[in-house]
Amino acid sequence: YLRLLYARAGDPFCPEHKIKLEAQTVSQMVDQVLSMEIDKKIMIMAPVVNDRKGSHLDLIDELKAQGFIRIRINQKIYEIDDLPLLDKNKKHQIDVVIDRLKINPDIKQRLTESIETGLKIADGKIIIFDMDSNESILLSAKFSCPHCEYSLPELEPRLFSFNNPVGACPECDGLGHKNFFDNNRVIAFPELSLAAGAIKGWDKRNQFYFQMLQSLASHYTFDLDLPFKDLPQNIQGIILNGSGSEKIEFQYFSDKGTIFKRVHAFEGIINNFKRRYQETDSNTVRDELTKYLSIQQCRKCSGSRLREEARHVLIENLNIHQICELPLKKAYALVDSLNLRGNKIQIASKIIQEIKNRLFFLINVGLNYLSLSRSADTLSGGEAQRIRLASQIGSGLTGVMYVLDEPSIGLHQRDNDRLLETLKNLRDLGNTVI
Repeated sequence: YLRLLYARAGDPFCPEHKIKLEAQTVSQMVDQVLSMEIDKKIMIMAPVVNDRKGSHLDLIDELKAQGFIRIRINQKIYEIDDLPLLDKNKKHQIDVVIDRLKINPDIKQRLTESIETGLKIADGKIIIFDMDSNESILLSAKFSCPHCEYSLPELEPRLFSFNNPVGACPECDGLGHKNFFDNNRVIAFPELSLAAGAIKGWDKRNQFYFQMLQSLASHYTFDLDLPFKDLPQNIQGIILNGSGSEKIEFQYFSDKGTIFKRVHAFEGIINNFKRRYQETDSNTVRDELTKYLSIQQCRKCSGSRLREEARHVLIENLNIHQICELPLKKAYALVDSLNLRGNKIQIASKIIQEIKNRLFFLINVGLNYLSLSRSADTLSGGEAQRIRLASQIGSGLTGVMYVLDEPSIGLHQRDNDRLLETLKNLRDLGNTVI
């Protein structure tokens, strides 16, 4: 229900410019233009290129083939047959002139057709240019920012679900955290030297990897017998994260004692672990490498599990994750005090009532301190049972026998009365409660 509320009553914002994004229908755009001063001269343009590099010759040929006569390039209007050659290394703004009109009530049909043509060409955007004052108004059929390319299609509930590819953060796939190879786990014994086993599997017992480290030490002139923690910071960084684009000559001894040389960059121990973890089919290797993994919060979504578009749809200056982070008691108070305006009140009133009912049931069984974002595997047995109890009350079933095994586990004595009232409500609906 919260996802539905945000899809129907949320206000999308541009992540960069913090501007509220507005979407309009064609009829709303027509009405807005017709409300302008009578006899005002306007030009309707479609923005087809917005600050993009290139000469755009193919686009111009396509527009010419569609029958357009004038184009505005970098705020200057040209005949399409007399265009300057664009510098492909510079950014350009290109707007197609769809129509030139004088405002009066008789132009409604022509204005509508021109706006529809412009929206089709420019992916849902048009510019109304006032020829008298040289001012422009950008109108959009999508939720789009007037200052950048950021735009949103119609808001839908799945955008606010981290279990759906449409809404999940692409960086962490909707998990809210990422596994990473932890330097502190990889270097288990920093007081030891690399030769003595500061990094397990890269010491003298593994000839292949140790020969690689010997070549690395020779190239960067550091001592393999020095404790790892005493090595210079830049050397520690190269050992763990690689030499980047710098190529190094590595010497390897074959089983027969011959030496062969290879020149290549050093990938680094962390990158080596990552690659082997992703490529291996061996469970033994994977289990061994798992010991070096740690969990960190996803940097992109800050643990919210949602993609950027969903995080920038707000109600009362809060996104859906921020409401889910609130204790249930505060979340109920916030939803109860929502101050929506216009047609959003009619759209959202029933949704808000459903949200309030479910929060009320959870609070009544003594869970007012939990938050909706709380992970299920962190709940006690009594909390999990009371959550199931609240969902049963919400479903409103009758003729059901409920057998509850110590539902007051973990519940403070002061909340027992509320729990008993909840159980009586279940009974009064026409159920049996044992």
